[in-house]
Amino acid sequence: MKIHVSIVEDNDQVRESLARLINLSDGFKCVSQHRDGESALKEIPSVKPDVVLMDINLPGMNGVECVRQLKLLVPETQIVMLTVYENTELIFSALAAGATGYLLKQTPPDELLNAIRDVYKGGSPMSSHIARKVVAAFQQNYPVTQNTEEVKLTPREEQILDLLAKG
Repeated sequence: MKIHVSIVEDNDQVRESLARLINLSDGFKCVSQHRDGESALKEIPSVKPDVVLMDINLPGMNGVECVRQLKLLVPETQIVMLTVYENTELIFSALAAGATGYLLKQTPPDELLNAIRDVYKGGSPMSSHIARKVVAAFQQNYPVTQNTEEVKLTPREEQILDLLAKG
């Protein structure tokens, strides 16, 4: 069975190249192409793709808002942002809106196809640079605290540890 993909991208050349890549690759089929969020919202619910590749900077409605509305219409469809933007705020806005993955447009074709497979199978693909930003944001927001309580072992637990250490 082929993975059905829709593309939402305002740049004609990029959109057509993505569609060509998808259609020429085993296991994939581009089922629709859209140059703006408004047409995507009208057509994608009837096409019901497995995966949507979504640009952020679209004419009219931006990609993040399109994701938010699409997830209400086709909640089972997985949406991967495919953009040039590495801004942490945009990354989190897109993910909070319902995107399941976030890739940069510089992603090589084979990695893009693997990411589509990954999100289809339940993963959350991200360019490594984007994943690093997500990790850094979590580390900043959830710092590790030192556990200052001393753990007291019972005499029996100490004996077992000694025996384990001796082999």
